[in-house]
Amino acid sequence: MSDGIPFSGDARLRWIELPGEGAPVLFLHGLGCHGAASWAEAAIRLGRPAMILDLPGHGRSDAPPGFGYTLPELADAVAAAIGGIGGPLDVVGHSLGGSVAVALAHRHPDLVHRAVLVEPAIDIYPSAPGDIASTPEDTLASGGWRELLSREVPWRRAEVKLTDPVALVRCARALGDEHAARLHKQLSTMPVPTTLVRGDLREYAALHEITGGGVRDVRVTNAQHFVMNDQPEAFAEILRDTLA
Repeated sequence: MSDGIPFSGDARLRWIELPGEGAPVLFLHGLGCHGAASWAEAAIRLGRPAMILDLPGHGRSDAPPGFGYTLPELADAVAAAIGGIGGPLDVVGHSLGGSVAVALAHRHPDLVHRAVLVEPAIDIYPSAPGDIASTPEDTLASGGWRELLSREVPWRRAEVKLTDPVALVRCARALGDEHAARLHKQLSTMPVPTTLVRGDLREYAALHEITGGGVRDVRVTNAQHFVMNDQPEAFAEILRDTLA
């Protein structure tokens, strides 16, 4: 585990480094996840040096109270980490991490070589009562956090527990704010070579605009949201081909 890079005051972003052959690859996890659980197996199968990051407020990365957790802020924090080890890097992001990768590529195109986006959170959906994004922050310390955890299946609950409660809620809100509303257009105008990977059930609005902008679309059968877990070897083959 790296000792990390400052991203907001004294708060530090931390990651795990895995050895391999070739240029390093940066892996970004999804909402309420952490890097090692999401990406260690995929990184080992790929065989490249890996930088498996914990996003702010997740895993072992710090959760500064004043941090907003918007996509631009998350992207800038990741950029600080890449700058600390040198770049550009190939970037692989899942769900929230895929959305951060899109923002990163547009804000810091000099730091991203290629992007692989696994089921990124691109389309905006209204927040409903009971959703993470609808949880008032002032209720988290008085039962709101327990309520959120109770809705998760056991394997997800174990990961979400490693996330700062405020960070989780703010990141969820970030996927429905004005910055997230620009993701669809940003994905259709990516400044770096980009591959979109999705499972059986995922559909994106106006996908033709995204692919028309040069994004490669890959569907993985017999896989749901966590494509890399559901079809690990098929996903590894996609990474090997895309990042060759």
